[in-house]
Amino acid sequence: MKRVIVLLLIFLTVYSYANPIKGKVLGLENGAKNILPGANIYWAGTNLGTIANENGEYSIQSIQDNNLLVFSFVGFKTDTIKWSGQKVIDAVLDMNMDLDEVTVVQRKKGTHISRLNPIYTTQINGAELHKAACCNLSESFSTNPSVDVSYSDAITGAKQIKLLGLDGTYSQLQTENFPNLRGLATNYGLTYIPGPWLESIQVSKGAASVLNGYESITGQINANFKKTDGIEAFHFNVFASAEGRTEVNSNFAVKLSEKTSTAFFVHHYNFQNRIDENMDGFLDEPLMKQIHLFNQWKYDSGTGFMVHSGIHYLNEDRVGGQANFRKDMERNTLNPYGVNVQNERFEGYVKGGYDFKGSRHSLAFISNFTYHEMGSYYGLNNYSGKEYTMYGNLVHTFSIDPMNVHSLNSGASIIVDQADEILNQNSINTNDFVPGVFSEYTFKPNPKITLMAGLRADFHNTFGTFVTPRVHLRYGPNELLTFRVSAGKGYRSPRILAENSFLLANSRSLNFTENKILEEAWNYGASVNLKIPWTERPLNLNAEYFRTDFINQLVVDRESSASQILLTALDGQSFANSYQLELLYELLPRLDITAAYRVNDVRQTINHELVRKPLVSKYKGLVTINYTDRLKKWMFDYNAQLNGGGRLPIVVDSQLNSPTEFPSFTVMNAQVTRYFRYWNLYVGAENLLNYTQDHPVLDAERPFGNEFDATRIWGPVMGRRIYAGIRITLNHKTK
Repeated sequence: MKRVIVLLLIFLTVYSYANPIKGKVLGLENGAKNILPGANIYWAGTNLGTIANENGEYSIQSIQDNNLLVFSFVGFKTDTIKWSGQKVIDAVLDMNMDLDEVTVVQRKKGTHISRLNPIYTTQINGAELHKAACCNLSESFSTNPSVDVSYSDAITGAKQIKLLGLDGTYSQLQTENFPNLRGLATNYGLTYIPGPWLESIQVSKGAASVLNGYESITGQINANFKKTDGIEAFHFNVFASAEGRTEVNSNFAVKLSEKTSTAFFVHHYNFQNRIDENMDGFLDEPLMKQIHLFNQWKYDSGTGFMVHSGIHYLNEDRVGGQANFRKDMERNTLNPYGVNVQNERFEGYVKGGYDFKGSRHSLAFISNFTYHEMGSYYGLNNYSGKEYTMYGNLVHTFSIDPMNVHSLNSGASIIVDQADEILNQNSINTNDFVPGVFSEYTFKPNPKITLMAGLRADFHNTFGTFVTPRVHLRYGPNELLTFRVSAGKGYRSPRILAENSFLLANSRSLNFTENKILEEAWNYGASVNLKIPWTERPLNLNAEYFRTDFINQLVVDRESSASQILLTALDGQSFANSYQLELLYELLPRLDITAAYRVNDVRQTINHELVRKPLVSKYKGLVTINYTDRLKKWMFDYNAQLNGGGRLPIVVDSQLNSPTEFPSFTVMNAQVTRYFRYWNLYVGAENLLNYTQDHPVLDAERPFGNEFDATRIWGPVMGRRIYAGIRITLNHKTK
């Protein structure tokens, strides 16, 4: 009997150690979990291990006298998990921002499209941002074929973006993955984010994830700041243009302990030269001063809990109008026409997360608060506003099965907007309270297929309950080909005055019969990403099509009245079709070429007639060339943008309706960068051909007359601009 017991114990012991441990290795990147094929798994202190297969799956035999299982993958932090007899162990590795010694075998591209993300997303990293002066977010897209940036008017310097042929208000703008730069910040927010502060930008097209809200209709742009625990310890960037514009940007990070770190950012912009190259009596560029301060903190417990917070303060003063206008002048029709816009903004945010290791559960929380005050006048028009915004979002992530084939993100959000705006003697008050709930299911049966389906319900205190469905499907039959399709709905309640205040730079009054409108639209998209083997360097080809159909929309009608600009709800059809073809190829070693062409078909019902939307280019072509020498001492960048013509608004009974179309035009930019060990110098020029729009200010001789208009902008307002700058970067010492 004793022998039987001993034999049984020996059998059970051998069986327990012979029974393999299985699991899956994933990597956490930008909040998303992706498989890590080829990850290393081994027992600590031994050479006994295995490698994960193409699905990130592994199987390893247990061994005696060792219960520490190590997981590692290049670019991610190594993790050690204690084995206590479980049959399944899944590992999720965080990205490693502190790499020791790295041997570069292939250059990292400035932009790339993730093969694994079901949402069609372009990642823009720091290498791409260095290809231009990139002094603020609006200047970060000069090499991007998908995003167009243009001036809203010829006086204030306000800028707007277009994505899929539609205004940037239909693409959700985020910083650090929460909605930002809305309301009073709509017209000038792109200039609030200094480019040297940015770590990366993500541009997604079509319906975005329901986790981020209901507002994105054509896509989403997310800007990520440099991190407190990143490799960069100190950065200093000074920029100066031949016209007298200067900018200083600096940031430095301090690691207070292994768990706590902080970073400080400073930005200062100054331009005070009165330049009128086209001799129309109006400043080509507004005089401006801006200071922006930012401090962020991060705490990482190392046991699954992390919190990240930051505070911003911004103060800005813009002066535009006629060249001889001064702020201390009395505002009347006998003195020069002037514009003054003053903004003061305070913002704070907190992001937190907890990963319940071994349970397949995690929680994430994001909250931000913003206070914005604006005071402005345009000639004799006065516009001011105060705004309070609060946003909160709680997300629970659950991997339903150990292999992460099925996962679920669910949670709740809340948006509170309170604003008081005054236009001359008329006031508009906004009090929006919008709680919402959402759930998003992801199905990954294998590396080839990803299905993401989301649904959210929001409860608006004015518009009631509305439901937002969205779905994305990715199919990659092999490493060379990826298909994506998407469909989804979006809503937004535009701030009618705040978003259109630049229209006050004309003689016509703004007429809106409704203070509140809920815009509603469907977006459908399809894309193909193909990598074609071509000698030693593959050719990448991307083709896409997106359509946006509006059910309801705020229409800016510049044509039905010679005395008013009408802001009304859509009465008829409104849609946008966007077709784009993009080619990327490394023609010679370190010589990258991008060529893209996009067609925009944007139509809207104006004055009971379906017409092409005015001031929208019919097409856009882009060519970018980047060359870096073998030792990376020199970098040369060039890009040319071909902007197609389009329709100009035809105003009833106006004397200034000729021409009715604007022509196509080309804008070229170039930059040369010389790299040294800790610093680099750059010299460049924007708008090399010195092309400017003829008569950007209509009837400039009579700014208080009935035909004055500085908002019919379709091309560059300023000519050639030459600039130079220096960047100094010191990284943390590696152990």
